[in-house]
Amino acid sequence: MLKKLLLKLFLMSLVFLVSCAGPEMNITFDNRSDAQSGQGGSKVVWEPLPRPVVQGNDGQLLVRTSEAMNLLYATHDEKGQQNLFMVNTKNIGDSFSGAIPVNSEVGEVSAHGENGPKLRPGKDRGMFAAWVGNGDIKFARSMNFGKSFTHALRVNDDEGKASQSFFSMEVAPDGGIYIAWLDGRDKNSGKSGTSSVYMARSVDQGKSFEKNIKISGDICPCCRSALAFGDNGEIFASWRHVYPDNERIIVVASSLDGGKTWGDPVKVTPTGWKINGCAHSGPAMKFVGGKLYLSWYTGKDDKASLNFAQSSDQGQSFKIIENMQGPVLDANHPDIAEIGGEAWITFQGRDPELQGGWGPDRAWLVKVLPDGNISSPSPLPSTGKGVVYPYLFNGNGGRVYALWTELGEEGPKVMLCRGRVQS
Repeated sequence: MLKKLLLKLFLMSLVFLVSCAGPEMNITFDNRSDAQSGQGGSKVVWEPLPRPVVQGNDGQLLVRTSEAMNLLYATHDEKGQQNLFMVNTKNIGDSFSGAIPVNSEVGEVSAHGENGPKLRPGKDRGMFAAWVGNGDIKFARSMNFGKSFTHALRVNDDEGKASQSFFSMEVAPDGGIYIAWLDGRDKNSGKSGTSSVYMARSVDQGKSFEKNIKISGDICPCCRSALAFGDNGEIFASWRHVYPDNERIIVVASSLDGGKTWGDPVKVTPTGWKINGCAHSGPAMKFVGGKLYLSWYTGKDDKASLNFAQSSDQGQSFKIIENMQGPVLDANHPDIAEIGGEAWITFQGRDPELQGGWGPDRAWLVKVLPDGNISSPSPLPSTGKGVVYPYLFNGNGGRVYALWTELGEEGPKVMLCRGRVQS
């Protein structure tokens, strides 16, 4: 009798453990997919559950060769104002410590999704942070492995009170720092309700920035721009352009002289999304292996979906794959990372089989396959709470790191999930 009781308790415990762990105990990102995906063999084995690393939002990770990492994030103080802090880890993300302030003017930060801060590596000890502070684009650098940051610079050089926001920052192969943002200084000269996209460059590791350069006007006013660099000195900028009849189309422009002059924007798709409003969702762009890759959200034809494009001729023409997200619902906010010389894309979306398609958002992954197609989406581990703005960061030794903001009753938290690439 006792043996039967113990056996029953053991089986009940086993069922409970399996039901709690579910597929998240061994979630993998596998290239094998439907007929559209082609062949492949890499996969990511993730740790069972993501975990919170800081109380805050819009985290950015910088992974050094030693696998020491720095995490930049925004958090609210007791007055409801936002500030930026950096923490670090020397045990591959097991724990984070050593929070230091980043912004110079207390409470100035505006960080929310499309308008989140950015952190990028420089040469040697350098690392660069940028954010929106009191309506300006702010920049600070650390030249001591993130132990402290310099007093912030104001990057935009306008003399009025125009708003600057929704920016991107990237570091070119030659070490130049480029920041592009949406700027309201030309609001009386463009289409009603649009912004302009401006950029600034630093060639002295962030000691100073050159004169602002206008890339284009008639920009969707709250869809962040994107930057990428080619193999031969090309600089690519992408944004959501507003054409007549409120047709909004993702475009790409290129510069061959360090951003001083820009060619005419090229439409990535011949037609776009007609909407008298702003999606708050800009494009993601990356140049990998001689090809330019983009992904972006669209609500065209009354369907929320992600499109994917690739160009083999430096942004002059594009091959398009629509509905990149497959069956995932409400897919949005893609991010492209280079992993092992390949382009991988993470995004947020809802599981179509969970709560009638109305379960919380979670993070998903797809991979650009050698034939140019896209693998089927694979979910990342989840705590069951809502995911916003997932990012993917490349580590060393086959490690990858996913980071996102999780929303809950306790306030936003920056979540980390670690994975290992296997072939």
